[in-house]
Amino acid sequence: MGSFQTLKFDLECRACGTTVSLDDVNGLMLSECKDPDCQVGALNNQQGPGSLVYVALCADSTHTMGECVSSGGIEALDQYFNRNIEDLGRRVIVVPCKMCNSVDKCRGTVIVDVGLTDIE
Repeated sequence: MGSFQTLKFDLECRACGTTVSLDDVNGLMLSECKDPDCQVGALNNQQGPGSLVYVALCADSTHTMGECVSSGGIEALDQYFNRNIEDLGRRVIVVPCKMCNSVDKCRGTVIVDVGLTDIE
């Protein structure tokens, strides 16, 4: 993720008080992949014009240890981003980076807070 700083956070449900740890999330990328041979690209190709696919990035893009963003983290992010969408044709889908054929070559825009490192 270049020279940008990663900010870690958790999500807490105000209604039930449950907290989901997102320690395994290093960033989010808005996917632009259209490769039908990639699971993320195929998912993008199936979506309508109002839907967005975000890839949750973990620390190890090679996944040699077999670990990625937890399913609980993916579900929490998915619910968070979709909570205020009222248009039935619009949707945000969050998937783990292990679904990319090669996250290092995947097309997309990584969400960063450029001014974060300037905070004193």
